Amino acid sequence: MQHKLSMKKNWMIVMLLAGFFHATAQRTGKFDSDYYESFTDEVTGRVFFSQKYTNLILLSRHREDDLRYRPNTTLNFGVGATYGWFTLNLAYGFNFLNKGDEAKGKTRYLDLQSHVYTRKMSIDLFGQFYKGFYLYPEGTAMNNKSWYTRPDIKVRHMGVAAYYILDWDKLSMRAAMLQTEWQKKSAGSLLLGAEVYYGATRGDSALVPSALEAFYSQRGVTRFRYFDIGPGVGYAYTFVWKENWYAMGGITGSFPFNFQKDVRYGNYETKTSISPDLMVRAGLGYNNERMCISLTWVNNSFTTKGESGKYRINTGNVRLNAAYRFMPGSRLKNKIRIFRSAS
Repeated sequence: MQHKLSMKKNWMIVMLLAGFFHATAQRTGKFDSDYYESFTDEVTGRVFFSQKYTNLILLSRHREDDLRYRPNTTLNFGVGATYGWFTLNLAYGFNFLNKGDEAKGKTRYLDLQSHVYTRKMSIDLFGQFYKGFYLYPEGTAMNNKSWYTRPDIKVRHMGVAAYYILDWDKLSMRAAMLQTEWQKKSAGSLLLGAEVYYGATRGDSALVPSALEAFYSQRGVTRFRYFDIGPGVGYAYTFVWKENWYAMGGITGSFPFNFQKDVRYGNYETKTSISPDLMVRAGLGYNNERMCISLTWVNNSFTTKGESGKYRINTGNVRLNAAYRFMPGSRLKNKIRIFRSAS
């Protein structure tokens, strides 16, 4: 009962923060058309290749010795469209794109991460539900050249990271990440916001393999859960060459209070700390008034501290996009008018 009440309380905080930032983002304002052009009144159709991931890392004293659990996720092909504030993308991991990975075991997952870009806000939503991992690189914790698999490990990671773009009138994050705008001049902006996360990880046995338990302080830990909340700051910049070619990079760091509970050798351990988190995003491509070809990457590096050691959850998405914009006809425009953006 206490665990259920705690989860309800945490999700109320998440939803309140998301509502606040969404309301802030809807305030209208004029942008500088010398810096970027908006096509939110047009339909942006796209095809894309995408691969999402959620990695579990048990940190050691030396980075090269970290235990890296990875999911066996698929490379997906998809289609999608954006009009106004609404985006719908549908993708599937076809067999011909994902051959030769059976030895890494099977991962069952539901990945609900979403990266929302309004005129003034960058909002990242995470809902990661993964079961089944393998240790990277090949041969780790094994006597031969094979993959160590853990079909029993479950990772649940949920949260919101929301940032206000101070110079939104000159910098468009939609242009690089969503393909609905066109950045024509180089520009950058400071980002101010906050992040909140809740999650739990568990295995049927210790997360550290018995063959390696002498080398890791997290030995004996079978599960842990955490709550994390705090302010953040960052910066994003888009470099534009000859109006059409661009490279965009952004980084945000948060400094949250972190609360974690472990189960180690059957006993409960708790720890409260300040545990910085880091998020990076990048976009590279070609853009004009009609089309956009881009490669995008978003990675959230979340760190949580237990009494026996540190853990990191890396969540992200890599996408190759080809987008085309067109003005909808009067009949279609009338049907989708509810999605029209106010800015």
